[in-house]
Amino acid sequence: MRILIAEDDPVSRKLLQALLVKWGYEVVVACDGEEAWRYLQSEDTPKLAVIDWMMPGMDGVQICRKVRERKDGPYIYILLLTAKNQKEDIIRGIGAGADDYITKPFDSNELNARLRAGRRILDLQAELISTRESLRVQATHDPLTGLPNRLLFSDRLTQFLARAKRQSSSIAVMYLDLDRFKIINDTLGHNYGDILLQEVADRLSSCLRQSDTLARMGGDEFTVILTDIADSEDTSVVAKKIMNVLSAPVNLDGRDYFITASIGISIYPSDGIDAETLVKNADTAMYHSKELGRNKYSLYTESLHSTAMEMMILENSLRKGLENKEFLVHYQPSVEIYSGKILGAEALVRWEHPEYGMVQPAQFIQLAEETGLIDPLSEYVLNAACTANKRWQEMGLEPITMSVNISAKQFEQKKLLEMVQNALALSGLEPEYLVLELTESALMQDPTAAVDILLALKSMGVRISVDDFGTGYSSLSYLKRFPIDAVKIDRSFIKDITTNPDDAAIAGAVVAMAHSLKLTVIAEGVETLEQLEFLRTLKCDQMQGYFITPPVPSDDMIHIMKNVDYQFNVNKAA
Repeated sequence: MRILIAEDDPVSRKLLQALLVKWGYEVVVACDGEEAWRYLQSEDTPKLAVIDWMMPGMDGVQICRKVRERKDGPYIYILLLTAKNQKEDIIRGIGAGADDYITKPFDSNELNARLRAGRRILDLQAELISTRESLRVQATHDPLTGLPNRLLFSDRLTQFLARAKRQSSSIAVMYLDLDRFKIINDTLGHNYGDILLQEVADRLSSCLRQSDTLARMGGDEFTVILTDIADSEDTSVVAKKIMNVLSAPVNLDGRDYFITASIGISIYPSDGIDAETLVKNADTAMYHSKELGRNKYSLYTESLHSTAMEMMILENSLRKGLENKEFLVHYQPSVEIYSGKILGAEALVRWEHPEYGMVQPAQFIQLAEETGLIDPLSEYVLNAACTANKRWQEMGLEPITMSVNISAKQFEQKKLLEMVQNALALSGLEPEYLVLELTESALMQDPTAAVDILLALKSMGVRISVDDFGTGYSSLSYLKRFPIDAVKIDRSFIKDITTNPDDAAIAGAVVAMAHSLKLTVIAEGVETLEQLEFLRTLKCDQMQGYFITPPVPSDDMIHIMKNVDYQFNVNKAA
C-alpha cells in the first residue's frame, strides 16, 4: 500500500522511510505541509499518511482540515505524529480530522500496529463502499437484463426533463411491449422466456445512442428516453430501427422464434411536461399500436387520450356488468342446408348495458381479453350454454349440439380443460352435445401446443370446430394436424359469394377440402335465398345467419325448435 510521510526533520523522515519500506509499503515523502498537500490532491493519492504536527508553512492539523473538507477523492487514513502529549492538543488534532495519533519519540512496534489498524479500517471502508454500490445497483437495475429499472428510469427522465427545460430542447419517451411474449413463456417455460428477454435487451441496446436510456419496466415492457431530438421524424427512425433489429429470429431450444414489439411514443413538451404524463401517453400510444395489429409504432395524439378514457370507462362498466349480471346469452341455430333441420345452436354473449342498451361483442370482447375479464365472462357463457342445452333436452326437444366460442386468450390457458369439465358436470350435459369453436389464428399461434390441448378436449368427448375459417394464415392442408370435427366458412366470403368469383372459389375449395378430410362445413352469415342456393350447389352441409334468424334468447330458441312448420318453410323457401 502506498503511504505518505510528511516530516520536515530529515533524520526522523529517513528513519520512518526505512521502517515503512522494511514493512512492505511504497513510500512517498514530503518535506513540508505544502508538498504533502500536493501529494494528497494527486491522481495517485496515498491511502495512508503519517503527518508531523509541527511543520513550517502548513502544519499537520491544517492538512487534516483541508483533507476532510474536500468533497471528492478517496478516504485517506491520517496518523498524526506529534511531540505534544497534552489531552487538549490530542483532542484538537482528532477534531481536525486525524484518525489516530502517535507521540514522539515513537515505538516502532506501536507505529506498525497503528498502521495495520488503519489498513483494516480502509479495507472495511472499501468493503462498505462496494456493498453500498452493489445495493445501489440492485435497487436501480433489473437483475435479469442489467438495464435500469423503473426507479432509475424515472429519476433519469426527471433529470433529462429539467435539462431540456433549461435548454429549450426536446426529448422523447418510447414504451415497448413485446407481442405474444406470453405464448413463449407458457410454451417453453420461464427460463427460455428470460433468455429471450436478455436477447431483446441486447438488441435494443445496440440501436440506441450512449446518451439515450433503455430500461426494463417489468415483464416484457421496456422504455427508452431519447435525448436532444429534432422532431418526431427522429423518433420514427429509431422505432423503425428497433422493429428491424427485433425481426431476426431467436433460437430457443433448437427452434427459431420470431418476436415483435408494439411501440408508443410521446414527445416533450408537446405531449406532456412531466415524467408521469409522458410515460402515460407513450403507454397509451403503445396500446394503439397493438390495436392496429401489433409490430407497429404510434405517436401519441390527443384523440388517443380520448379513446383511452372511453376504454377505461368501458372497462369499469364491464367489471360492474359482471357483478350486476348484465350479460345475456342468445342463441343462433345452425340448420342442415337440404332439410332445414336444426342440428345445433351457437351461444353468443350480449351485454344489456343500463345506459347504452344492448352492446355487441365486437365492442367489449377484446377489452375483456386485455383486462383478464375474459375468464369469468367465458365461464359464464359456457355454463349458461350447457345448462340451456340440457334444459331443452329435458323438455323433450330433439337433442342438438351447442357451440361456444373460445377466445385465443382462453385457449392459451391450461385451465380451459378444467373450465369445460366443470361446465359439463354442473349442467349434466353429455360432452358430445358441446362444440368448442376456436378461430384459425388462435390455433396457428402455436400449432404444437394447440394439438395437445385439442386432443385433451377430444378425449373428454367434446367436439371442435374452427371458426372464421379462411381469414387466418394457414393452409387447408394444415387441418390434417388438428383433431377437429367441423369448419365454418367466414361470413366475409359468404357476403358476395354469388357475385364475386374469388369468394365463390374460396368457399368451394373449403367445402371440397373439408369433405376430403371428412369434416362438416358450416356457412356463417347467410342472409339471402341466392346465397343458400349457391351453397347447396357447393354441397355445403349447414348454415346459420339472418336468413334463418338472428341470435335470440333461450325462450325464443325453444319456440323455433318446437315449430316444425318453421323448419319446413326454410326448406320450402329454398
